[in-house]
Amino acid sequence: MSVRKNISLEKGHLRKLEPLVLKHKGNFSAAMREIIDLIDTMTRDPESINNLIDGLKTDYNLTENVIFWLIKQARGRLIDPEHLSSIIDPVKIILLSDLEKYMDDMTNGASWQTNIKIEDYDDNANPSYATVTLTGNSIYKIEFLGSLISSFLVLHKKQEIVSLKKMSNKITVNFRKQINVNLARKSLNNYFGDMEDISSEISKKQEFWKCIVNLYKQTNYNMVTIPKNYYNELLIGKEAPSYLTAPIEAIHKIPIRDIPLDVLIPTMKSVYEFMGIVERIDVNENTLYIYHGNTDKRAISAIEKILLNVLNSNGTKYESRCSENLIVMSPVLDKNSYCPEIKN
Repeated sequence: MSVRKNISLEKGHLRKLEPLVLKHKGNFSAAMREIIDLIDTMTRDPESINNLIDGLKTDYNLTENVIFWLIKQARGRLIDPEHLSSIIDPVKIILLSDLEKYMDDMTNGASWQTNIKIEDYDDNANPSYATVTLTGNSIYKIEFLGSLISSFLVLHKKQEIVSLKKMSNKITVNFRKQINVNLARKSLNNYFGDMEDISSEISKKQEFWKCIVNLYKQTNYNMVTIPKNYYNELLIGKEAPSYLTAPIEAIHKIPIRDIPLDVLIPTMKSVYEFMGIVERIDVNENTLYIYHGNTDKRAISAIEKILLNVLNSNGTKYESRCSENLIVMSPVLDKNSYCPEIKN
């Protein structure tokens, strides 16, 4: 025979009971009966409960360590919209204050030890700007949570990330309204998804990248990468082409002449260093100090010609000075460029 009793519970109690209620498909009475049975077992056999708690602690530690490992592996990756909606339901989370409370409740356990604040916004539902601040004891965890919140704001609140400041235990992300979905998504990739393209390419061509990584590793990165057209011209005996602009134009998707000089120079540094064309390029304002790593004068002259033509193709005339281990290129006002020897 069933007996009905009225009980009073705080919201905190209901939140703690929620997993058990869900287990019983919303049947609150069934959840309460399971708790009563558990208390009865504790009373009759306390040792069995101690063993259960010890087991739960072991499971908890295992789960926490696995989750932390997965969070570290996910650094630089963005969660897909489907899984994001299963974590942060856009139907239920309407206001920024709702989002802050929901994330704060979600990370309330001891394993997260994270504090989340959403502030400095002009409208709680449709902000023109906002600031999200996360603090905690693990940069990996606050980066992961920052990525989740930022993804939600970009996808569901039409926000764009304008800046991100990182400290050892704190992240501050500033947002502004952005109607253009592509620009908003690009900002998300720039600040939280820098490994997206890399991971995607590796997963699509795993055998290729395993071979390339192993090759570079075994040769201690003593490799040179050049475009296929450039390689084909070398194969048929043509003089080495004096232009090597294709990689830079492919990255920026515009002709070399349309790339701003302050963008071109850092790109030249990273591209030609990683391709193995030169050992190192140091930059001081618009002057390039190129450590070429060659002793043959013909090789030095070829490298000088290639890089000088790239800069001049951009529309800014450069001159160069050469030595056995260094090429210095700097902009000039006159139309002539020359290569006097650098006196050691």
